[in-house]
Amino acid sequence: MSPEMLYETKNVQMFIDESVPCLVNIWNGFLPSAEFRNSILKLVELLKEHRPNYPKLHLLADTRTLNVVSRNDIQWVTEEINPLYLENDVHFEAFVLSKDAFGQVAVNHYVTQTLKQGAFYVQMFDDLEEAKNWLKSV
Repeated sequence: MSPEMLYETKNVQMFIDESVPCLVNIWNGFLPSAEFRNSILKLVELLKEHRPNYPKLHLLADTRTLNVVSRNDIQWVTEEINPLYLENDVHFEAFVLSKDAFGQVAVNHYVTQTLKQGAFYVQMFDDLEEAKNWLKSV
């Protein structure tokens, strides 16, 4: 049975994987800044909404088909959104890495900035199941 899609655009899908549990966010292609930021804000909204049902709700970003995210948007997430993740008790986030070089640069920049902040734990994976297994273990 497929999970219930909580949010969906042409480039972004979000749903809960109850087996972990985690809020999965799948990123596809190129995301203009407005779509990226609106999707991230929706992610925060979904965290707030579903936290009561899942006390250990982690984040899993599947960026395998992500292309480009601007440096300004990544900076916005690290400065403005990471504190909101912490307010909503997110302590672990897993990324499944993009096959696209530009997508990899965006994820690496975000992870580096987040780890410098010491905000929460972030790991990068090449495989979706490895990412889920890590989140289950924490």
